[in-house]
Amino acid sequence: MKKTILGLMVIHAVLLVSAFSQTAPPPAGFGVMGVPPPGYPSAPPPGYGMTPPPVIPSYPNSLPPPTVSPGVTPPPMYADPYASAPPPGNMSAYPPQGTGGYGAPPPGSAITGGGAYGAAGPGIVNFDNAEVFYRYVDPKAPGLEGAHTIGGALTVALFNPLYLRFGASWGSGPSEATAAGATNADYDFASIQAGVGFHTPLINNRLTFVAEAGLTYASLKTQGNNAGFSEGSIYVRPALRFTPFDFMEIQAGVTVTSADQYDSKVLDLSTYFRVMRTFDIGIGADFGDSTRAFRTALRMRW
Repeated sequence: MKKTILGLMVIHAVLLVSAFSQTAPPPAGFGVMGVPPPGYPSAPPPGYGMTPPPVIPSYPNSLPPPTVSPGVTPPPMYADPYASAPPPGNMSAYPPQGTGGYGAPPPGSAITGGGAYGAAGPGIVNFDNAEVFYRYVDPKAPGLEGAHTIGGALTVALFNPLYLRFGASWGSGPSEATAAGATNADYDFASIQAGVGFHTPLINNRLTFVAEAGLTYASLKTQGNNAGFSEGSIYVRPALRFTPFDFMEIQAGVTVTSADQYDSKVLDLSTYFRVMRTFDIGIGADFGDSTRAFRTALRMRW
């Protein structure tokens, strides 16, 4: 009987060991130092027995703003990458794109001022200049020969687009009485003028419209005939100034006056050529109803 009971106990122990060996494997960390057995006394907290993660230093997510001047909106600091940018101010503090290496063009141009032919200086069409000229005047009145005339003109620019112009001329010539042998038969001719005008470009800077109005006085004194006169009048002169090249200017104008004994209408044509930075030479002709004239001029600009 005892042998039977002992045999049953041995068989029972063998069956228990076999069943325990067929169960699931133990949990991770079971039996590892520092890890308590499952259920003791309760479930361990997360990360128990594990090495803490390394500490990674944080870096700023925005750059300091650049130096800006007053009145200029500084670039925003995007602490939040999804934050909206502030409204723009007078100017952007960011440098303009696509303009590196290019500066602003110099003021003016080689035609109307601020530039020049070969060097910086006033343009060939300007309204600050002084001019001296020689004119050969051929009167249409009978008994008068051609007169050699010298004169000058001063143009002064006011606030844009106005200017002032002053001019004077004087000359003398023979009359038919001289050919007949009479003495002191020469005649003298003189004129002065003062006016104000304005100018404006047309289409582009190469074509300028000019309108001028003022007073003029002309005097003709003769000896040996009765052709002399002295008369003051009002004049108006519209004109065009054209520059086909930077060194060349062409003028064309019509002067209309209230004179009765002198030219009441004169068509003038002139061409100027730049020979130095501020110095021009010119040639021209005037065709009036009482006289006709041919002239050459020297002009200084500033």
